[in-house]
Amino acid sequence: MKNILLCNNAMGIGGVETVILNQITAFTRRGYNVYVVAGKEIYSDKIEELGGKYIEFDFPEENDIDEKKVNKLVKIIQEKEITEIHIHKYQCITSVLPAALITNTPYFAYEHGIRDTKKYYTWNYPLYKILFPIYFKNAYKVIAITPNTAKFTQNEYNVPIEKYIIVHNGIDLELYKNKNFRDSMNFEKILIISRFCEEKLLTIFSGIDIFKNLLEKNEKAKLSIIGDGDRRKSIEEYIEKNNLTIGGQVELLGVKNNIRDYLEKTDLLLGVDRCVLEAIAMKVPAVITGYKGIKGLVCKNNIDMAIEENFSGDNMPTIDISECMEQIENLKSNKKTIVEENYAIAEEKLNCYKNYLNMPDDAKISFNWIDLFGILKQNIDLIEKQYVDIKKKYDWIQKIENENKGLLQEREKESQENARLQQENINLKRELENVYNSKRWRYAEKLSNIFHKKKIIKIRNEGK
Repeated sequence: MKNILLCNNAMGIGGVETVILNQITAFTRRGYNVYVVAGKEIYSDKIEELGGKYIEFDFPEENDIDEKKVNKLVKIIQEKEITEIHIHKYQCITSVLPAALITNTPYFAYEHGIRDTKKYYTWNYPLYKILFPIYFKNAYKVIAITPNTAKFTQNEYNVPIEKYIIVHNGIDLELYKNKNFRDSMNFEKILIISRFCEEKLLTIFSGIDIFKNLLEKNEKAKLSIIGDGDRRKSIEEYIEKNNLTIGGQVELLGVKNNIRDYLEKTDLLLGVDRCVLEAIAMKVPAVITGYKGIKGLVCKNNIDMAIEENFSGDNMPTIDISECMEQIENLKSNKKTIVEENYAIAEEKLNCYKNYLNMPDDAKISFNWIDLFGILKQNIDLIEKQYVDIKKKYDWIQKIENENKGLLQEREKESQENARLQQENINLKRELENVYNSKRWRYAEKLSNIFHKKKIIKIRNEGK
């Protein structure tokens, strides 16, 4: 019997969390026991509903290996007799990786992102400079959602190509079955599903632009936006900038965990990534709004390309909004055909019961403790080199500071001398003023004037 442990930082809204929920369904249907360790958020309750067992566990971003957390995970692995571990997020590495190595339990390392975020971790949490090479090298397999994603680690850590498996995000087509297919051609109910973060901002703005054009053709059109995040204010401002009203033409619905209910009532989805796949499964037309510009309507001609980069559109040509509107307009005449063709391809290539992987029963972890000491030695050598470099820079700065200090002292002496001379001038001026204002000076001045006048008179008289 397989006992599987799925690890994620938290069960909030997002594509990774949806993948985990689909894995629970797929693995439990194969007869396996599935445990999920993750922080508690909106999707946590879904784990038990789908047949998994939820264990609340905190995975903060940190530059430390917490011995208590590692021991707790070791205990979970041993008590539940875990046979394989799936590590979905980098935040889990500091706790799950040591626990896997201690218990000698093989693990899958997942690369979900279409953007490489490892630099963020190595910069903010230097411990990852040591952990990442160990993590990828000793994984049973590294599962990447796109070929480009695989290159992130392959190039940086020299991970052999045979260790990688490209597994595009799958979906439970039975779970996302749409019982109320909308054959409406008016496109009155438009939907965007996204996190409100910097990375997704342009994709949301493009969706709002498309909706504004749809609104010009049909004043009854409504846009619903599911999601939340730290860039909510930017989205609200963009909506208002386009003369749209929140609560009127546009609804901000917040975070939801029943996406299927909203897709069932949607005429058109605008977005990227996982939500596009969910729309296809629900037989809803979808436009990829793209991270770097609009990519257009998903159809038989471009769906294979879209699948390759997880419906991000990164590998698809950008089109202008007028061409996108023309595609949507043409959709009115063949909507059912397009959504059925998309669904058939998803059924063939993205069915989660076919593409979610398990390890063979005899899978073993290949960790070599000697390698760990080699990696630590490399990092110690690096730290020593950095220390030497920093010491040189520090000595140079000290030298400059000492030189500057000498200059400052000379300037201080000059300043003090200037101040002394200035004070002497002031004192002399005061003495002169005292003399000038004294009675003796006034008498002397009067005598001088009298003497001066007499001298002038004498000269004049001599001249006569």
